[in-house]
Amino acid sequence: MLSITSLTAGYGKLMILHDVALTVAAGQFAAILGPNGSGKSTLLKSIAGLTTIERGAIEFAGQAIAGRRTETIRGLGLSYVPQRENVFKTMSVRENLRLAVRGLGRPAALLALGECYELFPILRDRQGQRAGSLSGGERQMLAIALGWLARPTLMLLDEPSAGLSPLFVTEVFRTLRTLRDAGITLVVVEQNARSVLRWCDYAYLLRDGQVAFQGEAAELLADEESVKSYLGVKLVRKATLPASSIESFSNPPPPN
Repeated sequence: MLSITSLTAGYGKLMILHDVALTVAAGQFAAILGPNGSGKSTLLKSIAGLTTIERGAIEFAGQAIAGRRTETIRGLGLSYVPQRENVFKTMSVRENLRLAVRGLGRPAALLALGECYELFPILRDRQGQRAGSLSGGERQMLAIALGWLARPTLMLLDEPSAGLSPLFVTEVFRTLRTLRDAGITLVVVEQNARSVLRWCDYAYLLRDGQVAFQGEAAELLADEESVKSYLGVKLVRKATLPASSIESFSNPPPPN
């Protein structure tokens, strides 16, 4: 679904990413982890056509998209949900959702909205409420719903759990897993490594704008010491750490 090779990109003359390479299989939930300043958000923006690409290739569903306009990339079936400014705060929930389906005919729009309320029931209860007055978790659900209503085959999400309560963090990741199970490929940037690794399939760890570490989520959770050396955080609380070392992930197999 997504293939990136030798990507060097950034903003103007400032390059943040350096020779990044990764592959995300169709139907996979992939997480992008790393410390602040490692280039995680820049990677998503580069895929979505929002950065300066100095060199490298990005292929989405077999089509080269590096350097193409954002609206063109979106038209191919890619949806990008940024961390901030991801809803229209002065509009109601209903108005936000109707705006997302404005290009559909009335029957299709009504069907899409009905499906949306089934998937995001909290939004049905908040239809008349101004989006800016929603709680952080409710607003994030609205942002994800807006991205989903574009009917993408690939969704990019930047820090969907940022600032949320533990209850809403779980709800957000449960919703993303539901989208994955429905066939949507997900690439999610996250600071909350412990939580996302319990829900995703595969993870890439960035450091200084490069892919430094990668592996299946279950393997990374089991190798806390190695991951901690890259992220500086503990993933699970254990009395003893597994004996596996970073070499076991130096050349991981590609995702199935």
